[in-house]
Amino acid sequence: MKVEMLFGGSTRFTILETLAEAKQSITAHHIALTRGLDPAATYRCLTEFLEFGIVKSETRQRNRTFYRLSSGPGRAAAKFMHSLKQKDPDDLEDWLSPKMQAKRMAKITRLDKSNESKIRDKVQTQNIDKLLSKRTPGELTALVISSKIGFGKLFEHKGNVFILNE
Repeated sequence: MKVEMLFGGSTRFTILETLAEAKQSITAHHIALTRGLDPAATYRCLTEFLEFGIVKSETRQRNRTFYRLSSGPGRAAAKFMHSLKQKDPDDLEDWLSPKMQAKRMAKITRLDKSNESKIRDKVQTQNIDKLLSKRTPGELTALVISSKIGFGKLFEHKGNVFILNE
């Protein structure tokens, strides 16, 4: 299995890779042209990434939208993608096996249950669940969940501020 398939296809992977390598915000049109992607598919993927908070957008000159990776889930996705590119394909096959998927889901379920008592804003949780329910298994769901877990370990939420754990 190719690494690109973990992200739901080569278009998503290429867009994330391009944004990870970019020094500044870039347009969807620029991504499509420089990487040989279908512009419509590029816009669709970026819209999905916006919904999940993986990318941020800003409208600038001549009403053009520029995209960049978000600092939380976006950087986690780039880091995850980079680590996957370093892996042996046989290790990925093992990682994707049904047995290993069941182990990961059990861990996620345990973590989710332990965090329920800490969550104050149930509406925010429902919105995330609604977004995740739109995805098919194996696409961005695992990435978003693992980013949330990693973010939760690194930062503590106090009031309206996230504080880096020491």
